[in-house]
Amino acid sequence: MRVPFGGRVVRGFVLAVEERTNQKELEAVKGVVIQTPLVAPPFDEVVSSIARRYVVPRGRAFARIVPPRVRVEELAAPGDHTSVAPERLSSYDGGKGLVAALGARKPGVWCVQALSGEDRGALIAEMVSSLGGGTALVLVPEVRYGSVVLDRLGGIFPGFARLDSARDDKERSSAWVAMAGGHRWGGGGRSAVLAPSPDLGLIVVDEEHHQTYKEDRGPRYDARWVAASRAETQGATCVFISPSPSVEAGWAAASGRYGSVVADRGRRRAARPVVELVERPEDRAIGHELHERISSVLREGDSVALLAPSPAFARAVWCGQCRRSLRCPRCEAGLFFDRSARRVRCARCGFTHDVPETCPSCGAAEFKLVGAGTERLEGQLAKSFPRARIHRVDPAHPVVVSEADVDIYLTTWMGTKPALRPDVSLVGVLDADWLIRRPDFRSAESAYQAMVEMAEWAGPAADGGRLMIQTAEPNHHSLQAVVRADYDFFLSRELEQRTELMYPPFVEIVKVSIEGPGSAEAAEAVRSAVVPVSVRVLGPVEMTRGDNVPTLQLLIKCNSAEPVSDALRVILEGAPKGVRIAVDVDPR
Repeated sequence: MRVPFGGRVVRGFVLAVEERTNQKELEAVKGVVIQTPLVAPPFDEVVSSIARRYVVPRGRAFARIVPPRVRVEELAAPGDHTSVAPERLSSYDGGKGLVAALGARKPGVWCVQALSGEDRGALIAEMVSSLGGGTALVLVPEVRYGSVVLDRLGGIFPGFARLDSARDDKERSSAWVAMAGGHRWGGGGRSAVLAPSPDLGLIVVDEEHHQTYKEDRGPRYDARWVAASRAETQGATCVFISPSPSVEAGWAAASGRYGSVVADRGRRRAARPVVELVERPEDRAIGHELHERISSVLREGDSVALLAPSPAFARAVWCGQCRRSLRCPRCEAGLFFDRSARRVRCARCGFTHDVPETCPSCGAAEFKLVGAGTERLEGQLAKSFPRARIHRVDPAHPVVVSEADVDIYLTTWMGTKPALRPDVSLVGVLDADWLIRRPDFRSAESAYQAMVEMAEWAGPAADGGRLMIQTAEPNHHSLQAVVRADYDFFLSRELEQRTELMYPPFVEIVKVSIEGPGSAEAAEAVRSAVVPVSVRVLGPVEMTRGDNVPTLQLLIKCNSAEPVSDALRVILEGAPKGVRIAVDVDPR
C-alpha cells in the first residue's frame, strides 16, 4: 500500500494487523497498490530469513517481492492441459519414489541427475503433472537468450506464467500478481524463487549447478538455498535437476539428506559422445590432433564448434615484472584485452577501462598479452582454413547466424546456451586447463560441469558425437569423470579434497571485503566478532583493485552462516564513516 512517510509517499507491506488505542492521530493510507497479498504467511518467514542470512535490512529483502511498477492486466486463467504420464521419470532409479512424493504432496528435497541430452522440459512437465495439488514454480539459470525449458512448459501448460526478465515489465507484473492469487504454474530466472505463491506445492531448479543462481545485487542470495528453505517452510517439494549436480547437492543425495533420482550406468554411458583428451600445445591454440580432426570434419561437409576460454584479443594482461594479472575492481575476475577498443574488459560483470600506464601491484610499465581470445583465434582459423565460413560469438559479436551459414562456430561460454548453439559434428575445447587451474576451490567442479555441458552439445557417440579436449592434465579427476560418464567418480575424489581443506559442503563460507581509512581496525573487529561462532577465519589478506583501491578480505568458514551474519550485522551498524564493508554469504 501507499502511505505518507515524512515528506514522501512510499510503498510498504502489511505483515500483521493488530488493534490498539493510539495516543495521536495517524496519517491516512493513500491507497492500496495490489489487492492480493504478496507475502502471505509463512512466506514472510522466508523473506525474513533471507534478510538475516545475507545481512541486509528486512525492507531491502521485502522490496525484492515487489513487481515492476506498471499497470497490470489480469492473466488468463490456466486452461486444460494434457496430462503428462511420468514415463521418463519412472525410468530413472528413484523416479517412482519422487512421483509418489509429488502425488502425496510430501515435502522434501530431491536431487535428479538427468541424462546428458535429456529433454528436461518434458521431464519437468512430468513432475508438474504428478503434483497432487498446489502451485508449481520452475527456475532456469539464465533467460537473457531465451529458455528452451520454459518454452516447452508453456506449450504443454496453457497460461503458464512467465516471470523471467526476457519478458516486458507489464507481462512480468501481471504474472507476478497472478501467482500471488494462486495461479497454478509459473517460471523464470533466479528471481522467480521469490515469486509469491500461497499454496506452493513444487519448486524445480533446473541446471542446479549453474553459477547464475547466485544474485549479484543485495541481498546477494543463492536461489538454491532460498528454494530449499522455502520448500521446507511452505511444506513443498524442492527438486534440483542437473546432469552434473553441484558438490553440495551430490553429497546431500549420496548421504541420504536429499532424495536421489539417477539413470543407471548403462544409459549414462550410452548418452556420452566419443571423448578424446589430447595434448594442449604451449606455443599455439590448436594442436595437431585437433587441427587434423577439424580438417576431416570440414571435408565431410559438416561443421565444428570450438570453445575459446575468453573473448576479445588476449584473455589476460600480465605485468612483465611481478607477473600478476590485472583484476576487475568490481568482482575480482581477470581482465581481458580488447584490441579494437584498446581497453581491458571484464567478461563477468562488464567493467571496462583503459589499460593502466603502470602495474597496480608493483608500478612496472611493461605488460604482456597472454592467451588467445576469440578475436585472435578468428584470424588464426581464417589462415588455417581459408575456405571455411567462421562465425564468432562473444560479447562483442552476440549475433547467432543460421547453422547452414557456418562451418566453424567459435564461441565463448555465452554461445553454448541450448537456445543458441547449432548442431555440429565435433566440439573442441581449446584449453580445459584454464578452468582446472583457476585460483578457486570450486575450479575442478566448474571444469567438470563445463565439460559435461560440452559433451551434451556434442551428442551421443551413436549419433556421431565427438568431443575433443585439449589439456596438459588428462588424468585430472574432473576430466576422467567425463571420459567415464561417471559423476560418482568425480564426486568421491572431490569430496576427499574438500574434507581435507574444510570447504563446502562440510562448512559454509562467508566472504567479507573491507576498504577505506581504518580498514585494518575494522578487519580486526570483524575477526574478533566472528571467531566465537566460526570454525576458522582466514585473513585479512590485502588485495589491490584495478583502480588502486586497497581492500582487505577475510574468508570465514562456519558450520552455519546465520550466527556469523548476526555478528557481522552488529559490525556493519557500527562501521566508522568512510569504511565500506561488503558481506557475501555463499560466494561464487
